[in-house]
Amino acid sequence: MENWTDFIKSLVRPFIITWGFILYGICIINRIEVPPLLSTLVAAVILEYFGERAFLRFRERE
Repeated sequence: MENWTDFIKSLVRPFIITWGFILYGICIINRIEVPPLLSTLVAAVILEYFGERAFLRFRERE
């Protein structure tokens, strides 16, 4: 079951990050207010990614 979870995350996460940054950049370039849901989504995915990386690195040290 964990293999499927990792597989789905490895497919979905890069798409969300890329899509979110592109839309965020388009909003900034066109001087449109960034929707709160978009900024929350981008921040959540980035925090989840770096949090998971930090957690795995911390576990490797022990």
